[in-house]
Amino acid sequence: MPRKLLVLLVAALVVVATLAPDAKSGEKVYRWRAVTHQLVGTSRYTETVVAFCDMVEKASNGRLVIEPYGAGVLFPNSEAFDAVRDGMVQMGMLYSGFWGSKHQLFTLHANRPGGPLKTFEENFYRTEKVAPLMEKLYARFGVTFLGVFDYAPPEILVSTAPIRSYDDFKGKNIRTGGLGGLFYSKLGASVVNLSAPEVYQALQLGTVDAAEYNDWLVNKEMAFDEVTKYVIEPALHTDATDDKDLIVNPDAWNELPDDLKAIVIACRDMARYKSAVAYGAGNEIAKQSWIDKGIEIIYLPPEDVERIRQDGTDLMLEMAANDPLVKEYVDSYAQVLAELGYTKEAEMLGVAP
Repeated sequence: MPRKLLVLLVAALVVVATLAPDAKSGEKVYRWRAVTHQLVGTSRYTETVVAFCDMVEKASNGRLVIEPYGAGVLFPNSEAFDAVRDGMVQMGMLYSGFWGSKHQLFTLHANRPGGPLKTFEENFYRTEKVAPLMEKLYARFGVTFLGVFDYAPPEILVSTAPIRSYDDFKGKNIRTGGLGGLFYSKLGASVVNLSAPEVYQALQLGTVDAAEYNDWLVNKEMAFDEVTKYVIEPALHTDATDDKDLIVNPDAWNELPDDLKAIVIACRDMARYKSAVAYGAGNEIAKQSWIDKGIEIIYLPPEDVERIRQDGTDLMLEMAANDPLVKEYVDSYAQVLAELGYTKEAEMLGVAP
């Protein structure tokens, strides 16, 4: 993120903190609970979720206190959406792919198979363009959408078997999530559904040949580098994206004074910046540690990468053909690709050169 933008974010936090009355003066104190799918103790929990809650409390002078809860502490991740909607908790920082059974756009919003985006800036340019559509979708299901929460670098595919070409995917057992099931099936692989804690043992025992879970840093935190021989590049199922949506209960949000709402948004933006630093730099450092361990990085041939991206494009177009809101989203995403210089990928989605 440019230094000038960081300065503006810090200045915004200082201003809202200065204007916010002190809770000790008798102002009402709002106490919220927030849930996330991140495991307690991981970088994505401590560096953004916990940091965000701390920033909100400090910037509001203690008038808004948000207590975070990690994956599975209060209830399964799959129940978090309804818990926010029904007011059991007031806030969620959550992967939208969990709500695919409610509407397929939640799944597509989480990741666009075969996508080419690589950086923080490219991803957040995309998210701002599609934010009005996601606001509309969440509102349809009784939840308020406050934008995406943080950044996720492109995922990697870790493998115990060499996958050096498009044809090598055929017959492989691959652990994935979200649209990954449909995507890797198009490549001829068999898909295995496993929770995060099960992936390590599955790789170790050979239950799966490969697994797509997260980026270099998070996969290292899960110790997948201990049971991996190869990493397949470039990103296949998920390119640079946002790791979580920030959602709130509408009644709780509407009850907040305007200055506290402004603090939440300012702290969200700071959390985005912190994620760019923690995950972006941390990801590169973690990648080098994998290389130092002797794990081989296999770079797929350009012609095979193009075939894979075409399969991902076909999947998105199939989804768009069945739902007007999904089509609007895909059209917006295609326009973003064109504006960012990914002309070939944009053309695949229907944007004229």
